[in-house]
Amino acid sequence: MSMISFPFTAKWLGHVQEFADTPWCCDAFDALFVGHGWATPSENGEPAVGWTDHWPLGDPADEVWHVVLGEYPRCADTRDRSVVCDDPKCHDDSFLVLPLAYSAIGVRDAGTGLPPSPEELWGTKLPSQAVLHPDAREEDFTALYDDAARLLRTRLGDPLPRPRPPHDPDRHVSWEHGKSLVTLFRGENLYNYSLDDWIGIDIRPVS
Repeated sequence: MSMISFPFTAKWLGHVQEFADTPWCCDAFDALFVGHGWATPSENGEPAVGWTDHWPLGDPADEVWHVVLGEYPRCADTRDRSVVCDDPKCHDDSFLVLPLAYSAIGVRDAGTGLPPSPEELWGTKLPSQAVLHPDAREEDFTALYDDAARLLRTRLGDPLPRPRPPHDPDRHVSWEHGKSLVTLFRGENLYNYSLDDWIGIDIRPVS
């Protein structure tokens, strides 16, 4: 099977903690992304970060990697984007996912019966830090999940006794960190029409 992965280094482990420490309001995430060069300051009063989509980390012309963003964090009672709202109804769909790997486990082209090419699944130009594994095995995908779980434990401590997944993954483990829920998951990639599986770290407000 084909697999692409993103090197989950100590630097990016720190960014995960940074995401989880960021107050859940639009202005705070704008400041974080602009500070790291992942977004440019807004000049028209709109948020600097485009939520509800994949967002490139780095220059879009030379994308390092990406995150997947849900609804932007807000408070329904005000238009002030600096307000941090604790009402779960205001941020039910607010989240940030840092993907760690995508794999085409058992995927076959409906016409040919052959596995699709990496270009068909993930585009002709991969992000600059993506690592392509054209002959990856199921065990490689599993090992990547296990390594990420170990690294997260070193930074966030013991996970919750019962994970609280935001969706229905095959495997998952969760931590509460401040006012954020951090969940490492492995499962079907609904954002790519279930054509591949993915491993990622989901960060969202604690409900």
